[in-house]
Amino acid sequence: MISNGINKPLEKLDLDFIKNKIKAVTFDLDGVIVPTGTFLRESVDGTELTMRTHKLSKETIAIIKELKKYVWINFSSGRALLYLEHMLEDILWDKVSLIAENGNFILIDGKVEQLSLYDQSYFQKITDIRNDLKKLKEEKPDSVYGFEPKHVIITVHTAKKMPEIEEIVKKHDKEEELYCLWTSEGYDIGHMKTNKLTALLYLAKKLKIKPEQMITTGNNLNDKEMLNFGIGISVDPEKVSAEYAISPKKGELGGEILAKYLLKAMAR
Repeated sequence: MISNGINKPLEKLDLDFIKNKIKAVTFDLDGVIVPTGTFLRESVDGTELTMRTHKLSKETIAIIKELKKYVWINFSSGRALLYLEHMLEDILWDKVSLIAENGNFILIDGKVEQLSLYDQSYFQKITDIRNDLKKLKEEKPDSVYGFEPKHVIITVHTAKKMPEIEEIVKKHDKEEELYCLWTSEGYDIGHMKTNKLTALLYLAKKLKIKPEQMITTGNNLNDKEMLNFGIGISVDPEKVSAEYAISPKKGELGGEILAKYLLKAMAR
């Protein structure tokens, strides 16, 4: 694995190397290849949920369809698998895999695999945390918007960072086995033994490729382990480092810039 923290510009990544060596590319979604900005509102009693998010642009869809003629395309996200299928429906299914809930699930070759198993105590713990978060939502409905539907992790959307949420997690997690990560739209809460790297190790084995044959890209703390795998490219180097970096550019997402650069290399 290649250590991160270097942040060389993307242009330093040799086009011939890409064409001759790279077999797979992993994209994070929000803020990387689709704009950030999920709207989520849940009623206090949990009986009504409204979610709106972005999808791939038409230009990006065309580029990805062309790019997957040359490499395997993987998407890795904290989102639930069903929602990922909806967001990415225009480029599924050939030579595409989906990693969901921060490495807990992968959909590949028509099969869903759960990559980490948890005992009853874990599910009781996150249930207790969720129940306390619901109480916090009742107290501060203008700050706590609601929960994304997930199987094994919690994602709670908030108006801003809230120390109360971190305190609730600490209260129930005496064993210190959980992460509580700010995502810029809320918090992801789950078991530290599983992250996006967990699923990449599985994917590399499945595809029979080496880490250095995969490019990974992300923009946030939940991408840190993933960007240490293979050739990491950060699209927000102020938040998370990688071997290479794409500086934010007005009107164009880092993942879109990367996809164009990769296609340029592959089509040489």
